[in-house]
Amino acid sequence: MATLAEELRGARIVRRDALRGLTLAWYGGHGVHAYTDSGYEAAFWNVGDTAQDNASEAEVLDDMEDRIATGEYPWAEGEPPADVRRF
Repeated sequence: MATLAEELRGARIVRRDALRGLTLAWYGGHGVHAYTDSGYEAAFWNVGDTAQDNASEAEVLDDMEDRIATGEYPWAEGEPPADVRRF
């Protein structure tokens, strides 16, 4: 498995959900990834109108901030991995 630093290489926007121990990354396009500290991709979702070329940076930032505030993520395994802090 890749390290978190390796996973984040090339990301255009990175935000941290410190409460849950997740790092959110957007590389362009519509997809946003949430990684655990170990580099495991815990969640993935799309932002913006997928009929357009790319989501805007503003759309991505707004979505990331909403997810961080609410803790609502579309977990890859249907529930948070064991190393995600739960509240």
